[in-house]
Amino acid sequence: MTALDTSPKAFRLTGWHVLLMMCIFFGFMFIVNGIFLWAALSSFPGEDQQKSYLQGIHYNDTINARRVQEEQGWAAQIGLTPTDSGDRLVVRLLDRNGSPLAVENIEAQVRRTVTGAADVPVELQRSTGSDYFADISLLGKGVWEVRVHASVPYDTDQAQFFASKKLIIP
Repeated sequence: MTALDTSPKAFRLTGWHVLLMMCIFFGFMFIVNGIFLWAALSSFPGEDQQKSYLQGIHYNDTINARRVQEEQGWAAQIGLTPTDSGDRLVVRLLDRNGSPLAVENIEAQVRRTVTGAADVPVELQRSTGSDYFADISLLGKGVWEVRVHASVPYDTDQAQFFASKKLIIP
């Protein structure tokens, strides 16, 4: 009678085992990177400014406009006041002496700082005084930014006025 061989066989690593381990490893890496990519793109889609290439080309104009604004001492006061139907955005543009600034054209935008999905252009109206206002619907909780752009008569031309303010809605 012959004895049965009951000793365990030693594991032998073959090329198929290595191929399977590499496929599992790289498959796991692709899945994790895909999750990170999805999270990054869904929370911040990328470019924040529209036409950023053209904005870059005209960057010297922006620098000159901000230099004129600083030299002239122009300032902006931006805030929200509650109303029955929501909030009222109030913008006051002042010269160096605190007098109202003569403005040809004014535009504003209320932006969500964490995403571009909730950006709202706002049409400002002139009040009886020197303020500009717009009634906007209730803003959600979080950090918002108001950006104001105005054309101001300066010398024989127009100068651009830029202002922004972060608003925190609790």
